[in-house]
Amino acid sequence: MRALSVRRDGGNSLIAAYHDGLARHWPPAWRLAGHVLAAIGQGGWSAGERLYLGEAVRAQGLSMKDRKGMHRLINPGAFPLSVNILKNKQLFAKMAAGLPLPDACDPDVMDIDRWLAGQTDIIAKPSYRSKGQGVERFVREGDGWRNNGHVASSARIALSLRALWRQGGVIQQRLPTHDALADLSPGALPTLRVVTCLNEDGAPEACATALRLSAGGPRPVDNFNAGNLVLAVDGQGRCGAAWRSGGKRPPTRHSRHPATGAPIAGATLPDHDAALALALRAHERFRAGFTVIGWDIGLTARGPVLVEGNWNPGTDILQLVEGRGLAQSRLGTLYRHALARLSVEQWRAAAPVQRDMR
Repeated sequence: MRALSVRRDGGNSLIAAYHDGLARHWPPAWRLAGHVLAAIGQGGWSAGERLYLGEAVRAQGLSMKDRKGMHRLINPGAFPLSVNILKNKQLFAKMAAGLPLPDACDPDVMDIDRWLAGQTDIIAKPSYRSKGQGVERFVREGDGWRNNGHVASSARIALSLRALWRQGGVIQQRLPTHDALADLSPGALPTLRVVTCLNEDGAPEACATALRLSAGGPRPVDNFNAGNLVLAVDGQGRCGAAWRSGGKRPPTRHSRHPATGAPIAGATLPDHDAALALALRAHERFRAGFTVIGWDIGLTARGPVLVEGNWNPGTDILQLVEGRGLAQSRLGTLYRHALARLSVEQWRAAAPVQRDMR
């Protein structure tokens, strides 16, 4: 939904560029629909975002509701979802072939039983999901596999994984965490979120980063909204203090890991430059139809590994760890550049309500 406020004072240059573009190109009926959406609360900041982003950040920030509508404009390759090479995990794996990826099983061309026989720890991810939803971990235990406290036979696990594959999911080896980060992310592989955007010269540029760490617990994910940690990393790979999601309470600040006590603030991220370089290589591969991409780079014992790319990367955690709104950042500058380059036809196709059809 694209809500359009009646009052637009221009104080936020990024929102002004987006909303003014809509207002200029929409017919009167669409402008009215956008105003109605704003009046009934379908635009602006959610209660959760207000909980952990202060007023000064929000004044120059980009909300989740505005972000998705904007990303649909500047990332036309995202729809339909069935051919979105970033959302469909099987298409993504094929497109990313040759880049550092987790070892994976394709049951259409491989013997899944033989592949499982050589594994001890695997991850299964459903397609079209985000924020770690539906991700499951299976750990070998004797002749079977343990998942969520239950042990099942290899035959039963293979049957379940084949069904997941038929629905577009992926089956991957769980990668070991880099030794330097083992105590900082005890429950899941830590990932560096690298947001790359095509710059004024048309080249991918790494504009923003955020390190995500597991706080511990049974879920094999490091997503912030799952109760985990996120923090800023400077240009030299030095870590700041981390924020931990508080659910319906404000996030808490941690200079040490809440479960292990390992120091977070001041730690140096291993393979920082190599991770940024991998994100840039990946965007070159996926640039057709995608101006901005949020990459999850796994920090493993064998070096940076490309976990996935996101067509609609969240900006909330970036604004949280940087302590400023997106309009004040380099990424915001490139968003404005991308919006200025849109054609009249692209603006006019951006309806107030668009369904995410597969």
